[in-house]
Amino acid sequence: MSELLPSSADVIIIGAGVIGCSTAYHLARLGIHDVLVLEREAVGAGSSSKSASMLSLQFGEDELLARMALYAYQRYMQFEAELGSPIDFKRTGWLTVADEANAPTLSEHALRLSALGIETSLLSREDVRRLYPELEFPGLELGTFGPQDGPFDAHMILWGFLKAARRLGVRLEEGLPVTGIRHRNGRITGVETPHGIVETGCVINAAGPWVGEVGRLAGCEIPLENSNRTIVVTEPLEELDPERPFLDILPLGWYARPELQGLLMGKGTTPTGTLSPGLEQEMVEQIVEIGIDLLPVLRNARLQTAWTGVRPLTADGRPILGSVEALEGFYLNAGWGGVGFIQAPTAGQLLAELIAYGEARTFELEPFSLDRFRRPS
Repeated sequence: MSELLPSSADVIIIGAGVIGCSTAYHLARLGIHDVLVLEREAVGAGSSSKSASMLSLQFGEDELLARMALYAYQRYMQFEAELGSPIDFKRTGWLTVADEANAPTLSEHALRLSALGIETSLLSREDVRRLYPELEFPGLELGTFGPQDGPFDAHMILWGFLKAARRLGVRLEEGLPVTGIRHRNGRITGVETPHGIVETGCVINAAGPWVGEVGRLAGCEIPLENSNRTIVVTEPLEELDPERPFLDILPLGWYARPELQGLLMGKGTTPTGTLSPGLEQEMVEQIVEIGIDLLPVLRNARLQTAWTGVRPLTADGRPILGSVEALEGFYLNAGWGGVGFIQAPTAGQLLAELIAYGEARTFELEPFSLDRFRRPS
């Protein structure tokens, strides 16, 4: 943290995760350079440091979010040329398998993705076994495969956005929490920190799991529910091909992908009452037990590391993106849950457009309005 805060900024972004960093870059890209990013800990210290690091077009059921993911994917393919930073992307593919009960849902999902131009193929039992011979899933009925997906380096993406933003004049302050948000007559006037007040007419709440806390500083309740997500990584496994695709076992909610010659595994989320959870040991054991059943090559694997992070989720699975009508100059870029990295270029672009032009132009924002939760059903 620098010793002197600026007395003012055109825009203040609260949170230096991937969503906040992308938003900062896109604002500067559109000509808004007097941007200050305030981070309570270190860059990426929240949910962004707990990512499974997959760039996926197969993830999720929402057609609009799928189109937004496709836009983000295309931007990522140009990331190094545009921002000057590689992302270490490896196109290994995404394999989803279903049992008899889930097969119709998976088939419909594949058809929807294909209609959007997202390459997705249906696989028979035999196709799945050829693609992933180590898998032993007795209930296997069919699978789908998306060849465009693969792992990336989340750290490179996060810092790629941030370094490009700083080259364009964006300023970052780490280790500096926001302790208050000032407003007068329904308009934002500034933010309070332990090191002073910064005047501004525009605040973007991109605080990830802390979005609700930041919202309350402005007198705004934001309907997010935080959930824990645990990930386990094994030591190197000679028996497992490091080029295997991401594996998603639909009926079990369990997934895995190769990671540094070992295997990264996870399973769903659990509600949390804390913003800084410790490692969920019970979930670690459950993930490993399921993994051994599905991939017997894991029987002799040793655990290398594990972590539990927080996913901020909304009731309908869509983010909250846009202005807060009751408080002029207060914006939200929140609730991206487990797709923050996947959608980061889109998330940053849309909010930057809203602030720079008064409207989003790449996709409409109405489906992501905070007010949707207040409308009669």
